[in-house]
Amino acid sequence: MTNRPDHGDEQWPEEWTRDLQRLDQALGEGRSPSVEEFQMLAAHTQRRQRRRMKYELMLFVLTALLIVGGILMAALAVPAVLILIHVIGMLAGVTVLASSKELRTAGKKGFHE
Repeated sequence: MTNRPDHGDEQWPEEWTRDLQRLDQALGEGRSPSVEEFQMLAAHTQRRQRRRMKYELMLFVLTALLIVGGILMAALAVPAVLILIHVIGMLAGVTVLASSKELRTAGKKGFHE
């Protein structure tokens, strides 16, 4: 083992510096955009976002109308099924209310368990 420095270690920073300079020359210095260009970009982005939000709202409304329309058409085609579903729902609600002591006494004053 010798104490003399390795020549490869001395050349590495120089080669790296040369490579970085060559890369800087190849890419060149780009100018930074002006304030007006930033404002135009912001305005363009806002317009694009508004357009996208309108599109999503229209898609939501059309989907909701399709679902509601389908349910109404099914209800009109077979009204007995719709009436049966409502009757079952009301009976279930009355049954839960009648069987639950907590729900019946929830509104009474002075009730403490």
